[in-house]
Amino acid sequence: MKNYKILAIIVPLMFLAGCASTHKNPDASNALPESRIEGNAPTNAPFAKIKIGMSQGQVHSILGQPTDSKVYQTGKMWIPFYFGSDTHRTEELYKGIGKITYTGMGIGGVNLTVFKATYDPSEDGFQDSKN
Repeated sequence: MKNYKILAIIVPLMFLAGCASTHKNPDASNALPESRIEGNAPTNAPFAKIKIGMSQGQVHSILGQPTDSKVYQTGKMWIPFYFGSDTHRTEELYKGIGKITYTGMGIGGVNLTVFKATYDPSEDGFQDSKN
């Protein structure tokens, strides 16, 4: 009987400890390993101001509204008991500028931050035109 009591205390604590480590939002100091900025934007271009971990609102205040966007699931969506914020990503395309990919959509809600930024002046701004 003592073993069941101990087990009843330890299992929920292990679960809570695992959840606590996955609720962190990526920012400049805690970015996902695959986060990056690609391309060589001119230093005076607005795109050069974009940094990993910026909010979607901050990006929109710099670049304006995107030409097109899409939302897709990541593989983490299918991991049982994953409560992190990287289950979906949002990709915004800017004609003549490039694209910004955000993460931060998960069980806890939506807090979109820049995950990846790709400077590409040849970007046409529409997701379906490259098929």
